Amino acid sequence: MSFHKTIEKHNNEVNAVIGGRAPSLYETPDRLVAAMLANILGGPASNSLLNKELREKRGWVYGIECSYTQYKDTGIVAISFGCDRPNLDACLSAIDKILKGLQEKPLSPSKLRAQRRQLLGQLMISSESAEAQCLSMGKSLLAWGEILSPSQTRSLIEAITPQQIQKMAQRLFCADNLSSLIYL
Repeated sequence: MSFHKTIEKHNNEVNAVIGGRAPSLYETPDRLVAAMLANILGGPASNSLLNKELREKRGWVYGIECSYTQYKDTGIVAISFGCDRPNLDACLSAIDKILKGLQEKPLSPSKLRAQRRQLLGQLMISSESAEAQCLSMGKSLLAWGEILSPSQTRSLIEAITPQQIQKMAQRLFCADNLSSLIYL
C-alpha cells in the first residue's frame, strides 16, 4: 500500500515527506518506543541524527524533522525536509543510510541514556506550559481514563531498550511501510 510520487511544481525549494504507518495511541509500549525513535531521528533538538548529518554537517537542507502522530487505530511517522534541487538525491541517500544504521545495529547503552535524558528534558520543558499540560492530561484522561504521573512516564521511558529502538526502526522504516511525496 506504499507509494512514491514526485510532482513538478517548479519551486526553487524541494519539499519532501517520507513516512508510513506507526503504532496507534493504544499500542503501549510500542508508541513510546516510536516516539523516542522519532525524537532521536529528527526531534526539536539540533543534535537529532538527521539534523546533525544533513543540516549541520552537510548544509544540504533548510530544515529536517521526524514526527510521530498517534491516532485511535493507527499512527503516522514522517520525515520531512526542504532542500535545493541538486541536493535531493544526496539527502535521500543520507536519510536511507541513517535509517539502515538504526535497523542494523542497536544504539549503544550510552547513546540511549543520552537520548533518554534529551527526551525527558524536553518533556520537563513542555510541562512548564500550562496549556500543554492541560492538553496532555486531557488526552490521557480521554484515552486511558487516567493521568500518568511524571515519575510513571519517566519509568516507562527509562525501560526502553536499544533492541526495542532497533526493532521499531525495522518496523517503521522497512521498504514495504514507506511512502514518499516529493514536490520539485
